[in-house]
Order: sequence, then structure tokens, then C-alpha cells
Amino acid sequence: MSDTDFPADLLELQRRWFTAEADWAGDPTEETRASFSVVSAELYAHPYWAGVDNRHKAEMKLKQAARPDGGAAPAA
Repeated sequence: MSDTDFPADLLELQRRWFTAEADWAGDPTEETRASFSVVSAELYAHPYWAGVDNRHKAEMKLKQAARPDGGAAPAA
């Protein structure tokens, strides 16, 4: 399986992760931390990862593909 052909549910899960991360950063409560942890665990355990050769490379490409701004990296 190519590490750039992401299933729609994985892309949506990565988008949920970005949202949960921003929510936690903006409101660092136990509730937002727990929500972030749940989404992180789901993303980590997604079955897609079993079929990739280089998970780190695939994760970086997934993050780029799922960015709400169309893949642009955040400004440094």
C-alpha cells in the first residue's frame, strides 16, 4: 500500500486530531486533554499503519494532506 493513498476515515481522524490539539492548547483542562488523548489513541491504532513501510514518513505526509490550510506548513 502506498504511504500517500490515505483512506478518508484516516484523513478525517487526522483533522480531528488537529482540532483536539488546538482545543487543548486553547483550554488546557482535563476534559480537553482527555479528548485529545482519545483521538490520539484512535489515530495511533488505525489499521492503515499496518500496511506502510515507513510509518514516520507516512505520518508526516498524512499531516500535510490533512491540514485545513491545504497542506501549507505552519510559519516558523
